[in-house]
Amino acid sequence: MERARTIIRDSIHAKDPDVRVQAIVAASMIGRNEAVIKGLETMLQDKDVTVRIAAISALADLKATESKPALEKTLKQDQVPEVGFAAAKALYALQDPAGKEALMNIYDGKINPNSNILKKQTRGFMREFHSFQSGAMFIVSQGIGYVPLPGVGEGFSAMADLLGDPNLSPRATALLLLAKEGNPQSTDLIRKALTDSDWSVRASAAQLIAHTARTELRESLVPLFEDKKEKVRFRAAGAYLHLYIKESK
Repeated sequence: MERARTIIRDSIHAKDPDVRVQAIVAASMIGRNEAVIKGLETMLQDKDVTVRIAAISALADLKATESKPALEKTLKQDQVPEVGFAAAKALYALQDPAGKEALMNIYDGKINPNSNILKKQTRGFMREFHSFQSGAMFIVSQGIGYVPLPGVGEGFSAMADLLGDPNLSPRATALLLLAKEGNPQSTDLIRKALTDSDWSVRASAAQLIAHTARTELRESLVPLFEDKKEKVRFRAAGAYLHLYIKESK
């Protein structure tokens, strides 16, 4: 047991950030205990962006509600937008109001006066989103509501493909998280997103209409049949047919 602890402990302090990331992943496998949580919280101050994001993801996976203050501090003070966005998603997953507020601010294109998450120009998102496999894992880890096996969930491949697009905007990802809530507010959010100037927001909205079975929005998809962006046009058509066939059964 001591050997296992030594492997992880030494790797946490490795010079190579990729090694530190793997050590964080391994630490998260141990499960929730005070030492693990505190160790992960210290990594929120790491000088490497990928390490800080890995620590945030690990805390979210462990459902570390006791880490909300540390995550809120990261959300407000970290100067890198990807880190702030990760903290917002983690807080949202932990049902912290600060997470939902930050996601709404991201989606609305507003800057939260108490946060620096959008202080710098948003850069391309982490490479973990740029593949089918990682897109699938994002769906599972964020609990968006899809079957976690390609080929089993209707439209799972389409969603993973969308998440794997390097041009998927932060606003689109925020929409995918916020609109999974089954309430009138999220339905209205999706309806408005169908006419958004951001193609990835429109595509995400079409995808959500199908997967959350919002039949009341089916006819709202029709204008997107003429969308200039193929990923929007095809998803709108697929979502429309999905709901039409489902209603006909």
